[in-house]
Amino acid sequence: MPREIQLQAGPLQMRLRGTRLLAIVADGHEVWHGVGFLYRDRDWGTPEPIVDHTEHHPLSDGFRIRLQAHVPVEPVIDLVVEIQGHADGSLRYAGTAVARGDVATNRTGLCVMHPLESIGRPIEVEHVDGRTSVSTFPRLIAAWPPFMLVRGIQHVFGDGGRAACRFEGDAFEFEDQRNNADASFKTYSRSNMAPRPYRLRREEPVSQSVELRLLQRAKPAADHRKAPVLVRVDGPRRPLPPIGIGIDPSDAASARALEPALRRLSPALLHLSLDSVQQTVDWQGIAALLAAAGAKLRLDVPGPDLHSDRTAFAALAGRLRKAGVQPESVAVIPGSPDALAAARNAFPTSVIGGGTPYFFTQLNRAEGIGPVDFLTFTTSALVHGAEEDVIMHGLESLPWMLETLAVTHPGLPVRIGPSAIAARSSPIGAQPDSDGQRRIPLAARDPRDRALFGAAWLLGYVSQLVGAGVETLTLRSLTGDRGLLATDLTPYPSFHLVALLGSPATCASVTVSDSRRVAALHLSRDERPLLLLANLTADRVDVDVPPGGEALLLDEAALRLPQAGWRPACDADCFNLLRLEPHGLALLRAGQPT
Repeated sequence: MPREIQLQAGPLQMRLRGTRLLAIVADGHEVWHGVGFLYRDRDWGTPEPIVDHTEHHPLSDGFRIRLQAHVPVEPVIDLVVEIQGHADGSLRYAGTAVARGDVATNRTGLCVMHPLESIGRPIEVEHVDGRTSVSTFPRLIAAWPPFMLVRGIQHVFGDGGRAACRFEGDAFEFEDQRNNADASFKTYSRSNMAPRPYRLRREEPVSQSVELRLLQRAKPAADHRKAPVLVRVDGPRRPLPPIGIGIDPSDAASARALEPALRRLSPALLHLSLDSVQQTVDWQGIAALLAAAGAKLRLDVPGPDLHSDRTAFAALAGRLRKAGVQPESVAVIPGSPDALAAARNAFPTSVIGGGTPYFFTQLNRAEGIGPVDFLTFTTSALVHGAEEDVIMHGLESLPWMLETLAVTHPGLPVRIGPSAIAARSSPIGAQPDSDGQRRIPLAARDPRDRALFGAAWLLGYVSQLVGAGVETLTLRSLTGDRGLLATDLTPYPSFHLVALLGSPATCASVTVSDSRRVAALHLSRDERPLLLLANLTADRVDVDVPPGGEALLLDEAALRLPQAGWRPACDADCFNLLRLEPHGLALLRAGQPT
């Protein structure tokens, strides 16, 4: 990860990471979520610029920085970024990109992001033709850019604060990044209405700049960053949504070897996606996996040719019946009316769904989904970037997805997954090559899915969506690039978490005083309550928890034990303050049934 420089311009504080400004804060309020100059390739990949030289000049009234960098593509793109900060709370960020040869791009230029705290707050947009639009930041996730041909934006933040930014070098556009599981709104160029990909021509500079100004300061916010995080269970119990695990047709050949892991996980669902209705599958092996897990089958199939719907689905249903397999649910993607009707005829006892195998964006923009019993989509934390703090912060976008669908598709339950940090697939181009060790946007493999970080992220993911009312949730895959098990069937850290979520349980709402630092999920199984906690940060966090019972930890120390897994937190059986190591998890068990 690029090194960070802490900067200050009057009341504005921020971090410079690589060529990007992050978390521009005034008096404890995030005014802008970030500023950067980015290159998106023809498949919407976002290679991180590499800084070759930094000139940093601290000044009595601010700072001046000049960065010489390059984007590591072929041909290389040279990038110069100049940033100036002043004591009056103003910033200027300017970037110039020059390609050493013709190179394809979907978008190259400035991005300015506003934080999710802006939701529902006033926004005033100046357009390139001099018009002004007065509105609010959208509450529901906007499927398409709500503001186009943007020259400048004024917005309200905190209690009484106002700020403005103004762009030069192109016409800009504003979009809702919650569509792609990012916790921000983004203003960018070039427009989605323009042809793409297009070419950066050899030695032709692309220059853009933005001026950011603090117009009026807000009442200072309380700083709770170092205080213990208070966690309390405060709501009635309700059933925990069925938790599923993704499987692949290739898993059928290893059914016997996978039986012990499936018995430990005890998922409610095994989620199988087919490439075609005619795909050859060892359905006897799938039946063995279902039996070992004690699970039902969620089956995803692509909508076949309209002229062969009934025949194709009937043949598929016959193959499943022969193996003694009856899907609990079938998602037809995409689902034409004929394909959905054929699926209902072939699987009369299954619930029939539709949506997208891709991200919320594709579902939010879909038209004519058809008469379905449920909606489905998946998510990835890597659509726009791969930084760890951005990935964790993106968890805040998830409940807004369900709130939006409740309005746009009233009455339809939502089933999500299989989801991981890595991208299961991409609807916008080829996925970048990945060896599974590097952190690459849109990659199908990410090392953090196999690490403790992935387990902490997964608990945050589950807690956000369970609290928002998801009907079912498929987590990761059993094996493969996003699997819970390594190739030798050794469990990854997330395995130990998912093993607690599989059996039928109830859950209750939990109040967390700082949900950016700690995620929490309360379960009750066999009348014994469990409280699961995860540290979402790279720092130690103290958590004020309900007293009594036993605490177990899943952290780096636990993973180094001969039998990796949960370890006792301490010898005492009563406590109020629990320390979580970076990205560590805790399991609190009450001593007596409730």
